[in-house]
Amino acid sequence: MNDENQSLRKELAWWDCSAIILGIIIGTGIFSVFPQLIANHNISLGLIMLTWILGGIFALLGAMCFAELSSIFPSAGGDYTYLRNIYSFKGESLVSFLFAWTQVFVIRPSSIVILALIIGNELDKAILKTNWMPLGNVLTTALVVVFFFTLTNCLDLKTSKKLQNTVTILKISSLLLIIVVGFLKMQNVQAINSPVLFTVGGKSFWNSLTGLWSALVLSMWVYGGWNEAVYVAEESKNPVRDIPKSLLVAIFTVSVLYICVNYIYICFLSPEGLAKTSNPASDLMLVWFGAKGSTIMSIIISLSAAGAINGLIFTGGRVSYAIFKDYSGLSNLTHLHPKHRTPRKAIIANFILSVILLLISCGKIEFVESLTYYTAGVFWYFIGLVIISLILARRNLPKGKIPFKVPFYPFFPVLFLCITAGLIWGSVKFKPFETLAGISILTLGIPLYYVLNLNRDQFKEIPFDDSNIGSS
Repeated sequence: MNDENQSLRKELAWWDCSAIILGIIIGTGIFSVFPQLIANHNISLGLIMLTWILGGIFALLGAMCFAELSSIFPSAGGDYTYLRNIYSFKGESLVSFLFAWTQVFVIRPSSIVILALIIGNELDKAILKTNWMPLGNVLTTALVVVFFFTLTNCLDLKTSKKLQNTVTILKISSLLLIIVVGFLKMQNVQAINSPVLFTVGGKSFWNSLTGLWSALVLSMWVYGGWNEAVYVAEESKNPVRDIPKSLLVAIFTVSVLYICVNYIYICFLSPEGLAKTSNPASDLMLVWFGAKGSTIMSIIISLSAAGAINGLIFTGGRVSYAIFKDYSGLSNLTHLHPKHRTPRKAIIANFILSVILLLISCGKIEFVESLTYYTAGVFWYFIGLVIISLILARRNLPKGKIPFKVPFYPFFPVLFLCITAGLIWGSVKFKPFETLAGISILTLGIPLYYVLNLNRDQFKEIPFDDSNIGSS
């Protein structure tokens, strides 16, 4: 089969890339338990809002770093491509392999399962009521959801793209509903709650600062997904122009929405009330519109999680596709569907791993917390390595030849690198067992790499010359 037939179609405009990243970022976190967890760390309006503002700023810093790398290496695989091209030496690329190993076997399936379990749990409470499904309502619903979105992503990129755009519009609309209704009703509640802007509740400055930082670990999880658009650079019509634009537009939009929604939460529930509820969005709907409003919000949360699952499966197939191309032992999984040009086998491989985790969970929603911390340490470790790869690339490339450059270099990349180190520390500090479990899976990839390397196709390392910059 010729190279033209084995290349991914360039069908994504900047809005399509923005829809993918918006669909992943705006998941269930903003509607459910994360505002509560953050409020438990910061009891004042000012500190809670500062947490969300800083989270948006940090995500934007990371997005700009990734935008520069995507303009240099606009090919499918995102982080994997950057790590492979920067850290490869004489045909060896252990770093990029371990990243892909953790993405395929730890991070992405875990994220999909977390969202699927939340959907099952929300629909079980809002619609299904009695437990009548064969494997239980939660587990059966979660399995059906993962199967459905795997199928749509295998069939056709256009189908997946339209589905992602539609779900993203629904999620943004639901956030706007909370914001608009909240501000319209604000006059009636200001006298009741009127939270104090800054109060430390008897805490020392250092303890308050520690609480703020630990809360940032949580808010960055909710902002997670800002780097996802770069995975589809090879399918973008104009990756050099569109990927940076889609990242910046998506992060700014999400930040504004999150800050406004949390302000509404605080004004109606008070900081203390927010710290006591695991589902502030449904509580607001219950206050504003009664039981039916709460049910509607559960459905919206499910749609939000569905959009995130769709985006994760879409980009996850591209990550697997990128690594499978580099190893002859896995080359059979690089096959593209002859009609739809989608990496079907790679997507199905992700599906199988997600199903295994779902079966292990037995449909218990408590499994979500364990999976969250299971992925955190390894995720931020590799994000840090990607940022270092940007600094290394800058040393080898002519400044005038880089299509998109991070502003205030090297301050922004170094600052974000320090942030990733702090997030790794936060993960180990608050959930050491789960974090170290994820790291242990990472280490298992080391012997596997050298086994596969015996039959490894020597991929062509991309040298730092002008002809490769901005080309796919």
